[in-house]
Amino acid sequence: MGTFYIKKGKDIKLKGAAEAKVVELSLPAKVAVQPPDFRGLKLRLAVKEGFAVKRGTTLLTDKVNPDIKILSPIAGRVSAIVRGDKRALLRVVVEAGSNQDVEIFQIYRKEEISNLPCTELKKALLDGGVWCALRQRPFSKVANPQDTPKAIFVHAMSTEPLALDIDVALEGQEELFQAGLNALSRLTDGKVHLCTKAGVKSKALTQAKNVDMHRFSGPHPAGNVSTHINLIAPLNKGDLVWYVEAQDVLNIAKLLTQGTYPNERIVALTGEGVAKAVYAKTIIGAPLSLLLQGSNLMGRRCLSGSILAGKNVGADGYVCFYDSQVTVIAEGGKREFLGWLSPGFKKYTFSRTFLSALTPQENVSLDTDEHGGHRAIVLNNLFDSYVALDIYTFFLLKAILAEDLDEAEQLGILECDEEDFALASFACPSKTNVGEIIRQGLDMIEKEG
Repeated sequence: MGTFYIKKGKDIKLKGAAEAKVVELSLPAKVAVQPPDFRGLKLRLAVKEGFAVKRGTTLLTDKVNPDIKILSPIAGRVSAIVRGDKRALLRVVVEAGSNQDVEIFQIYRKEEISNLPCTELKKALLDGGVWCALRQRPFSKVANPQDTPKAIFVHAMSTEPLALDIDVALEGQEELFQAGLNALSRLTDGKVHLCTKAGVKSKALTQAKNVDMHRFSGPHPAGNVSTHINLIAPLNKGDLVWYVEAQDVLNIAKLLTQGTYPNERIVALTGEGVAKAVYAKTIIGAPLSLLLQGSNLMGRRCLSGSILAGKNVGADGYVCFYDSQVTVIAEGGKREFLGWLSPGFKKYTFSRTFLSALTPQENVSLDTDEHGGHRAIVLNNLFDSYVALDIYTFFLLKAILAEDLDEAEQLGILECDEEDFALASFACPSKTNVGEIIRQGLDMIEKEG
């Protein structure tokens, strides 16, 4: 067991934290599977509009590796297939039926899982639709079942603003969680690393077996996967590690022990715009219209995820596959007369620009305003104070923008993901989207091979 304290970074303490109690919601009238969630896959349709499906029916398959499947979270009818530019698949919407029939898969006893052959286990996870829960570094894309990682990381903590407390999600699930960990240990010749926050209380995490346990404390991004990998099993050129969210470890175990596609997700409903800030037990791909029922969303932005790494899906959108949080914050756009002369007693600041820094607030309100115009990036050490990785962020950005990919690799881009630079984007005086540039660099390197 290792304990790590992260010094770099900063916690953004927002108003609108969810009450740590789980409320089970009714079955959604419709859910959506969104192909853009699954980075690295080139998905093709296995159904058409109007097709009847069961829970666990194949909706999409990967063109490169057809064994990788995306399954329907509910039984019903395919009501819409939404495409975007160049006919890119954006969304497959399934309308719930009166009968929730299920596809049945192979069932294993809990004690069998620890001894399952790797090939048989991979086939079970692929057939049962949970393989996409496994992602790889570098590139943060869906893992290739033909690879063997040097390690697997279980992401059982988050330091994002208002993030879900995984202790609550795992309460009473100790045996299932252990079965999921046992399954992961069969997929690698290396170790399974269980990464949690310091002071974690859940028995599923504190009494876990067959894993290396690690504790992390400190400000965000202490809870990011990249931070854990960098400190425990750094990536060298040619290395692969896989990572998986703690709730998806449960889903792996549910598939293997129950023989049905696991479709549940606990989602934290957060932000000042939420009428009931609670932990909602719902279905993967649930609509925000159900989760935010009763909320006044006029002049609000609805995010799947946190304010730092979330995606703007709108009030009529759906929760993204890997997200366990919904955040609602106020839209910006209001002009302030002579705002540049204001001492800023009530303005939130990272850089102590405003007088509000003299009396820091415990919980703050934020909107979507950038509070400034876009400018050229100026060399400074601001970025590195908010990035927990051992990386010279400014020079990495220069290498990417110059398309010097060899230099970018030497500067450590393969250990990164855009979420690691969310704080840098938030604090940047030039209003530069640092994470977007990092993603451009990763995409270029992957394309070049």
